[in-house]
Amino acid sequence: MKLKLVLMLVATVLFFSCGKEEDTAPVGSLQAYVDDNGTWTPFNELIACAAGGQSGFLDDPTGPLSMFFYPKPYSTNFKYYETTSTSDDPNDLALFVEREVPQEPLFNGFMKRFILPEPAQDVWARVSYLSNDTLWYCKAVKVKYNAKPSTFAPEICTVDLSEPLEPIFSWEDEADNENVIYYQLVSDERGDALSATYTTDQQYQFYNTENVVLNVTRPGPILPLLPNKDYNFILMGVSEDNWVNLIVAKPFTTF
Repeated sequence: MKLKLVLMLVATVLFFSCGKEEDTAPVGSLQAYVDDNGTWTPFNELIACAAGGQSGFLDDPTGPLSMFFYPKPYSTNFKYYETTSTSDDPNDLALFVEREVPQEPLFNGFMKRFILPEPAQDVWARVSYLSNDTLWYCKAVKVKYNAKPSTFAPEICTVDLSEPLEPIFSWEDEADNENVIYYQLVSDERGDALSATYTTDQQYQFYNTENVVLNVTRPGPILPLLPNKDYNFILMGVSEDNWVNLIVAKPFTTF
C-alpha cells in the first residue's frame, strides 16, 4: 500500500513538472524575456522594418541586411530575435530567439539598425528594448532577403524645387513591389533627421502633413529648410509584412 502511494505521488510530481516545463517559454526567446520582466508593461507598437540585397544604400556596396527601428529617448537593452524560417507562426513569441548581432545609430541616433548576416533562408524577425517601465517590441517583420531583395532606385524619384524651401518629392513604383505605405525622411548636411513621415501616396511635400498617415518626427518645433543648404531625402516603400521593397536616397540643394 505504501509503495502504491509513493508511486502515485511520484507520478503526480512528474505530471506537474512536465506540464510546467511545457508551459515555459524557451530560454532566449522573446516570450521568455517578456515573462522574466513581469514588472515591465509589454507593448508591441515599436515601429521596425527590414531591408537587404540593395546595392549602394548607406554608402555600402554589398547590399547589407538591416533591421531598422526607432529607439525612444533613454531606451536600453536593444535586442534582435528571429525564427528559423518564414513557415513559423509569426504571432508566437516563443519562436523568436535572440541573436547576437552588431548595431549602430543612424541619423545621429534618430534611428538604429541591427546589421544582420546574409541568411541561408528567410525568417520572421522582431526587435525589443526597455524604456519608461515598458518593454517595447515590434510586430513581426518578414525578412525576404532571398525571396525578394530590396531595390535601390534613386532614379525613380524627382524633387520639385518650385518652392525651394518646401520641396515636393514624387516617385514611381512598380506594381509588383507590394508596397502599402511609404516612409520619408529628410535630413540635413550634419545627418540630423528633420522630419520622418509615412504616406500611402507617392508624393510628399516638406513639411505638409495633409497626406501623412503616420508621423514619427521627434516632438518639438520643426526646423525649416534654409536657403543654399544641402539636404538628403530617404524613401522606403514597405509591404504589409514590414519588408522594404524599394529604397531611394536623393540629395538636393535649396536656393
